[in-house]
Amino acid sequence: MVFFALLLTGCASKPSGDNFLSNNSGNNPGTSDESQYRLLYNPPAGGIPENVGKILYAANPADTPQTDYDLYTINPDGSNKTKLTSFGMFINQPTWSPEHSRIAYSAHVDEGNTDKIFIMTADGSEKRQLTFGASRDLFPTWSPDGKQIAYISYRENVPNLFVMDSTGQNNKQLTFVTGKDAVLWPSWSPVSDVIAYSYNKEGEDVGYKLHTIKSDGTEMREILSSAHPEQTDFDPDWSPDGKTLYFISNRSSHTEIWKVDYDKIMSNQDNGLKQISKLSGVNTTPDHQISVSPDNKKLVFYGVGSDWKGDGTNLYTLNVDGSDLTNITKSTDASEWPDW
Repeated sequence: MVFFALLLTGCASKPSGDNFLSNNSGNNPGTSDESQYRLLYNPPAGGIPENVGKILYAANPADTPQTDYDLYTINPDGSNKTKLTSFGMFINQPTWSPEHSRIAYSAHVDEGNTDKIFIMTADGSEKRQLTFGASRDLFPTWSPDGKQIAYISYRENVPNLFVMDSTGQNNKQLTFVTGKDAVLWPSWSPVSDVIAYSYNKEGEDVGYKLHTIKSDGTEMREILSSAHPEQTDFDPDWSPDGKTLYFISNRSSHTEIWKVDYDKIMSNQDNGLKQISKLSGVNTTPDHQISVSPDNKKLVFYGVGSDWKGDGTNLYTLNVDGSDLTNITKSTDASEWPDW
């Protein structure tokens, strides 16, 4: 296998004509007046320190007849599980704002029978829908200054990467894949304008590959490459210092957690590719969503493990060296999409 960083000119190039979305283009009929959202757009100075370290996630209780995901927080040791919402709207993919006073998430809406991006204050006192229209919008991720949100939108049923202001205004399309190509699982660097994501190209007979792109749509790069037809790298997440990318991959015989040294790749050094976890030995399979703790010491993901009878999805933590795997939810609920 050959691993390298490659500057691409194809799948993210801006097309000619009218396909480039530099603003809402009718996708958001709302107003840019933020006066009614006193807390959403005036976060407290210094954020909310007591939220730093809490794991945010979505869950569907196993003891309810309907399937309605809501948002929760939990301490890293599994204590103090707290329900944040009671919307019953299939709320998913929550993510803390940089100051931990706001949450972006996707939620199902009846209008159009699709999913849209919302933001809310951490206590749920204010909530706002940011995206509108017929497309399905998922996987929000905040810019380091909390003023923009990148997300995936299925325009014409093709998932591409977009970025908008946290008010829902000034939408801009960053990738332009077509057909059965797919861009998914974006993660914005906590220290720069670089967004990591996974890309799959139809007809290449390979799985997803890790890519990065700047938030203005320039400098798209392929971070890791392989000609192996069954290999896939997906769900990247950054270390707090922006130097390391963690991701899920089947590069070994089992789906595991890996890392690559992004800063070294950018300086043309060895990429530091390394398998972190050894989950196959404990019959645990990660599903999605790695998130790194604010102190850069632990990871959290959701998946299925034999430790809980393989029933439901649970949140697992482990040290960044792969040790001390711990099921912190220990439930038959569907606990998913954690963000630290």
